[in-house]
Amino acid sequence: MSEKTNYQTASDNFYSSVHRLGGTTSVIALIAMFTVPIGTALAFGIEINFWESFVTALSLIAIFLPTAVAENLSFYPVLGAGGMYLASITGNILNMKLPVVVSSQKIAGVEPGTEKGDIMSIIAIGISSLTTIVILILGNFLIGTWLIPILESDALKPGFDNIIPALMGALTIPQIVRNFRKSIFPVCFALILFLILGPEKWPNFQSYILILNMGITVGLAYWKYKRSHNRQYK
Repeated sequence: MSEKTNYQTASDNFYSSVHRLGGTTSVIALIAMFTVPIGTALAFGIEINFWESFVTALSLIAIFLPTAVAENLSFYPVLGAGGMYLASITGNILNMKLPVVVSSQKIAGVEPGTEKGDIMSIIAIGISSLTTIVILILGNFLIGTWLIPILESDALKPGFDNIIPALMGALTIPQIVRNFRKSIFPVCFALILFLILGPEKWPNFQSYILILNMGITVGLAYWKYKRSHNRQYK
């Protein structure tokens, strides 16, 4: 009992430190982001009308807020608390941080949503962020001038234009194969709505459909769990 209590205390202390450091660094990052435009305006004597800026931003908020909510809800079970803080600050979650975390958790043999999975997520995102910084420095100052024409060539450009769909396919297919019965509804539901709306209207409703699909899928999974649980103890 004492060992279990010590473990729970250590776990609580770990997540408390994660939220404390994550909240602090997030505030620092927000201040740094706003410092650039405000500092530039002050340096060049540009007057900022904050009310007009806020009104202009409302349209962007209306577009991107549902996407942000849907993405954070869908990423959190995999990235964990620490990973979400770190990935949100460093960015590039969809095509860099998420694949790195999924791959590292699979290699380490840990499950997403567990404490070991959260620790592996923090390590993987931290290393990938440092790697990205090194690559950006090398790309901008050393090899960027001659590498860009090669990447934009007719032979390679189609491949780089489809990196995100390729990554999503590589991440999604193993999950579907591993949880085939649970994946039937969300995949078919999204596919049917895509066929109804068409590729032109789909981006306008994508975030709302994702949130709806997530809610229905979680509800169905909970219903199946309760049904199997009740059958087991009858």
